[in-house]
Amino acid sequence: MSEAYTRLIAGMPARVPATGATPASARHMQRNIAQLPMANPAVAARELTHLLERMLTTVWPGGERLEALNALGATVAQLSDGFERQLASESFPLPPAKLALAETVSGFQRALAEGYALAVYELCAPAGKVGWMRGKAIAQGLARALQHGGLSLLWYYRLYRNPPAGAWLRMHAAHAFALESGIADKPVALDAQQHLQPSAIYKHALLLALSNPYRFSARELSDAYEVTGMMAARCQLHAGGSGAIALDLAADAGPGYLPEERRAAAPGLQDFDAEPARMALAADRQMQPGGVSRSSYRLHGGKILEVSHAFLERLQSTWSGGAERGHSRLQAGHPLEAAVGLHALHMLLAGGQQFQTFLSGLRGAGITIGVQTQSPAWAASADGGVVAVQRVHVLDQSLGGYRLLWHAEAGMRIRVGEIVGLAPPAERGDTQEWMIGIVRWLRIEESGQLDTGVELLARQALPAAVRVPDARGQLRNAVRALLLRGDDHEQLLLTTLNEATPAALEVSLPEDPRDWQPLPSVRLAQIESSEALGPGYQSLRVSAAPRPAAAAAIAEAGA
Repeated sequence: MSEAYTRLIAGMPARVPATGATPASARHMQRNIAQLPMANPAVAARELTHLLERMLTTVWPGGERLEALNALGATVAQLSDGFERQLASESFPLPPAKLALAETVSGFQRALAEGYALAVYELCAPAGKVGWMRGKAIAQGLARALQHGGLSLLWYYRLYRNPPAGAWLRMHAAHAFALESGIADKPVALDAQQHLQPSAIYKHALLLALSNPYRFSARELSDAYEVTGMMAARCQLHAGGSGAIALDLAADAGPGYLPEERRAAAPGLQDFDAEPARMALAADRQMQPGGVSRSSYRLHGGKILEVSHAFLERLQSTWSGGAERGHSRLQAGHPLEAAVGLHALHMLLAGGQQFQTFLSGLRGAGITIGVQTQSPAWAASADGGVVAVQRVHVLDQSLGGYRLLWHAEAGMRIRVGEIVGLAPPAERGDTQEWMIGIVRWLRIEESGQLDTGVELLARQALPAAVRVPDARGQLRNAVRALLLRGDDHEQLLLTTLNEATPAALEVSLPEDPRDWQPLPSVRLAQIESSEALGPGYQSLRVSAAPRPAAAAAIAEAGA
């Protein structure tokens, strides 16, 4: 009996013989599935959880368990799709009810992964050998164990949480037994249109982990899952010491989500080489005609996935074994104060003024504001006159940003792509200098604290109001913005424009005490480039003096 075989069920609960009331029968399970109240997803999920848990604690014939799990998998997929749509636009930490819902769905996938591993164990009992005429069933069981293990990991990424104890060990064990049995590269029919090898499914989980899934929004994570699934078969696994990314198959860990979590290649460890996948993505982009900024991929089932080249570049940026940070990092330990969201930051920079008051002080009482200046429903509102500021702990820092630990506080919400302000704690009523950053990745610890990577966008900022011309050249109502100052340029940070980016816009700014020659409070700015900064935000690189044509267009629009 091999170590890989015994590791298939390591950590699983003890099993007892089935009873007459609940026989270990696939036909009996199918009757139970047919009776699930699918019109009430919450109740159906609860009953499905009981069915899966009871299976894991009961002795079954391996073939019967495999057939019953196949029937359960379709029902799990139906419920999971509905719950995933509910969580698509959430910020974090999740409200307790939605967190419980998501944990239930991730529990489905983990129970299915364990169930398939157990079915393989039973099919190969007692010696752990692939018996005659059982190779196809065992290959399917291992492929399904790896598939649902990967989906379980995906659900934890959606929640920005660390995988549960044993999740990676189960993945390593299933793949190790597939290798030992000689079926790791045997294509398995997962459905009528999809045939995958167990090794490709395992490499998919590794490649997604290597992409640091904690830095993607919910929509981006779905796209990352699909792209890594298409590219994973190109990756290579071989004996350690080659210089690729090292894997310790005896450790409950993947290849490392962050650079500092990765192991150096060494003899005795496995190596995971994602370079062939990275080169394939680069070749796909190079084949596109000039000026095309997106690529399309056909997924199984005929679905077309279209993603931007900027997203693909960001996705594969961490696939190299030598992937390192753009700036060296220094250990820290000091506190900072933090505020979340454009609305809160604008009020802090404006000295506590609400936007209408700030705008009236610059332009007079007749100016109006746009409806999009109101706080988003998920964020703590800054419109009521109170800005939530909290202490965060700096874990490490560099010229490019900070790694921060946020304490779990009631009502605090954040998400990948959110704008944050950071400042040293104020002393004796001193004015705080707020730096502006964006959350690039997020991970929730078991304690509930949030471990985040924040990219620094600017060390100086001013509150601003902008008016954008419509298609007829008429200036729209004013909206809230921040003017970020770099060494050689300025950029405006604002909520995403619903229309095409104009050539120029009108900017209203307070006087900046740091300017030797203060600029007018209302000026025109030419837009040089535009960049999406995450869900709901846009950065416009601007120049202070627009070209005559752009200035004329704004001037004709009038105030």
